[in-house]
Amino acid sequence: MPNVKSGTLVKPDDLMETVKQSKQGLIEFRVNENGTIMGKFGKRDFPDENLQTNVDAFIRAVARKRPESVKGKYLSNAMVKTSMGPTIKLDIGMYQLLGSSNQ
Repeated sequence: MPNVKSGTLVKPDDLMETVKQSKQGLIEFRVNENGTIMGKFGKRDFPDENLQTNVDAFIRAVARKRPESVKGKYLSNAMVKTSMGPTIKLDIGMYQLLGSSNQ
């Protein structure tokens, strides 16, 4: 269901700005109580190169949002899952330092 918190329901005055942000590549994600970060980065019909670029942008966006209070390794592992498919573990070795240097 559309709601204001998720950004799917906006005021008429904010509609143009919301559409502009969406077209510019706004990345949205959420975190549950276990520290699991969830978000969308593509659709089934996207070419592999676009999915890879989107995953890279997603992980970098998460790393940039690292709170200053977090010590140690920020990203421990990453997995990709489709709605009805199996989970695939990602190699995030190249992203491990992103959280510490905030790049």
